Amino acid sequence: MLSHLTKWCSIVLATSVLAFSCCAAGQASARTFGGYECTDDCVGHAAGYRWADERGIENIDDCPEDRSEAFYEGCLTYVDDPERGADFDDEGKIVLVPRRTAYYTAGQLDLGFARPVRSSVDWASRW
Repeated sequence: MLSHLTKWCSIVLATSVLAFSCCAAGQASARTFGGYECTDDCVGHAAGYRWADERGIENIDDCPEDRSEAFYEGCLTYVDDPERGADFDDEGKIVLVPRRTAYYTAGQLDLGFARPVRSSVDWASRW
């Protein structure tokens, strides 16, 4: 009788541990951006969204398929919802995007993932 009870307790314990680990893994990867699952804290999705925003992309055929899947999905998200913004995931958690050092190129100040500064002033002639 005791061995039978031990066998059932082992089965129940193993089943419980397996069920808990599956649920915990599902919760860890539940972060989404525009309905797409994030694998990188949504940074790639936000970058693709910002890229599309800077270029005014209106058609999904203009989203670059040669970049990462997350970047492409971010571009698709912009086409679907250009008013959404890229600063937060679907749950409202902030998307932390690393900033590069600012540098000046072709009449614009490039702040990495930040939006370019647009100005009617020709800053190149001032340097």
